[in-house]
Amino acid sequence: MTSKPRAGIFYGWVIVAAGFVILSLAWGFQYSYGVFLTELCRDLDWTRTMVSGAYALFMFWHSITYLLAGRLNDKYGPRLALAISIIALSAGYALMSIIKAPWELYMFYGVIIGTGNGFCFVPVTSTVSRWFTVRRGTALGITVAGIGIGTLALAPFAQFLISRFDWRTSYLVIAGILLVIGLPISRLMRLNPSEKGLLPDGVKEIVEGSKHNSLSFMIDFTPKQAIKTKAFWLLFVVCALLVFTVQLVMVHLKAYATDVDITPMVAATILGFVGGASVLGRIVMGSASDKIGRKASFLIACLLLAVMMLWLLKARQPWQFYLFSVIFGFGYGSWVPLFPAITADWFGTKYHGTIYGMIMLASGIGGAIGSVLGGYVSDTMGSYDIAIVIGAAMAFIAAACSFAFKAPEIGKAS
Repeated sequence: MTSKPRAGIFYGWVIVAAGFVILSLAWGFQYSYGVFLTELCRDLDWTRTMVSGAYALFMFWHSITYLLAGRLNDKYGPRLALAISIIALSAGYALMSIIKAPWELYMFYGVIIGTGNGFCFVPVTSTVSRWFTVRRGTALGITVAGIGIGTLALAPFAQFLISRFDWRTSYLVIAGILLVIGLPISRLMRLNPSEKGLLPDGVKEIVEGSKHNSLSFMIDFTPKQAIKTKAFWLLFVVCALLVFTVQLVMVHLKAYATDVDITPMVAATILGFVGGASVLGRIVMGSASDKIGRKASFLIACLLLAVMMLWLLKARQPWQFYLFSVIFGFGYGSWVPLFPAITADWFGTKYHGTIYGMIMLASGIGGAIGSVLGGYVSDTMGSYDIAIVIGAAMAFIAAACSFAFKAPEIGKAS
């Protein structure tokens, strides 16, 4: 039995706000890993390859849990998945404060924190996709802007904690923040508008206008049907390519900057600026994609990433790094809301969590390779240059792939 709709703010925007806060905490602290990397290497006498390897395991493992989280969300709703997420994240960061051996780093960060993040992103974005139709890109853009705000605020905050206390105490503080703030906020989430006696935002306009304006409202692919389409695998490949480049930067940007004599606090702030600039990209391009289309939006995002990776090769002064962080961050933020939006556009919302979770397996493959490759190249060659060139190439290939974007034929769902 559903409750009667209430006048006032559409509850979908409450879902967006809650998702924004949850993603800002989970991803803001995730992207602080690059801040901790140099501290772990120095204090524990570990190589960058070893420490970035734990992040590679994190990327691979959390992408595997995307699929389980998506299926759990489709069946039981986001509150259960997010409770698992926040408890795992808090436990993992608390355990990070006591690591002494590499296996502990890989278990606590790669597996436990990886599980926490894996049960966060897909349930949040899949749930928002169910609440919106006409303004889906806008709503998703605002939601995932939380990742950018979190990175902007929490990467420098992590450096402050390390400078004020030490990295072990910093991890304990992070664990407490996630539990105290994240868990109560997650209880606001609801899977479907029907739980509040509502319809998805924009459905009335679709019904009263052209019934062909929203394919996702008309057809729902099953996961088995989706993976038989070329469209699914094209999204999978593009996701892997883009996440390769982004994770290479997010894990190693601070180390790369300090290698060329940028101070640690400035380097951490530059990393935070990537997240801050991504907020604008997520909101602007998420909204723009509702008007100019997802294909054109993807192309713009990919080209910005590719060009700025080449710029990074020559960056030596703080202003050059800040310029990189702003433009690269905008490009990175631009494509994040497009994946869940285009998944809903092409394959519907009934099995959105499961299908989107399968696509996001690619993020684990690309992110794992990109993050560990950066550490290996730095350790063996004494420079990140080759890794950066490879990152630029991946973004250019993704841009080329975006030209082939095309929604699957409805007949494929039969």
